Amino acid sequence: MGLLLLMGVVGIATILYSSNAPQDTAWARIQEKGVIVFATDASYPPFSAVDADGNLFGFEVDLAREIARRLGVRAEFENIAYDTLLSAVVSGRNDAVISAFVPQWERQNEALFTQAYFVAGTVAVIRTADDGQQTDIDWARWATHKTLAVEYGAGGDVLARQWARQVGNVTVLPKATAAEALTAVLTEDADAALVDAVTAYEFLQSYPELMLAGPPVEPEPYALAVKATSRELLTAIERTLTAMEADGSLGELRVKWFGEAARVQ
Repeated sequence: MGLLLLMGVVGIATILYSSNAPQDTAWARIQEKGVIVFATDASYPPFSAVDADGNLFGFEVDLAREIARRLGVRAEFENIAYDTLLSAVVSGRNDAVISAFVPQWERQNEALFTQAYFVAGTVAVIRTADDGQQTDIDWARWATHKTLAVEYGAGGDVLARQWARQVGNVTVLPKATAAEALTAVLTEDADAALVDAVTAYEFLQSYPELMLAGPPVEPEPYALAVKATSRELLTAIERTLTAMEADGSLGELRVKWFGEAARVQ
């Protein structure tokens, strides 16, 4: 009897919680209209951009359309300024943000964020014939006795100088651009380059004699964002991203837009 009474209390509490929980109006609207509206700032190729005919294209446009297809709906986009993206979903004007968006965890009371579908940030690039790719690296120790080419003032420059102070015996070779830093590795003026991942992926497509030394040195994950009350929508998108990662289709999209080095992240 006591167990039955307890189960009854739990059941009533669950019903009361469910009835009082915020409704996912975005998910309901998507299912009703058969359309999911993504907010994006289409000024950042190859993630999202506008062609000469006014059509959106890019990695995130392809990804959004595939997410929509797997949800059984159609994708539409609103091209807006980056600093208004989150407000667009919080206000309910759009359903989700997909725009090289780094989660703003301090705003979790307003928005929810998915798993990362792309990891940008700073990477280390070496010659293919050198150390070989590693998965578990103490980067500061790895840098010892190396000359590191960097884009002056960028994140890799900051990291390299930190390592030089931390372990010593690190030579920092500043260059005007990330491409010049990568070229220094090609010409053997540097042992490695610390540059942004997107530039590195683009460069590696043309120079197979270079490779990533390992995972991002300073990762910057990109995720979709939805309104804080859109938990059903979040779950649906999360399941879709997980399935796409598992079946290799997300990796194929990354390869299409960034090259083979970006397949696994």
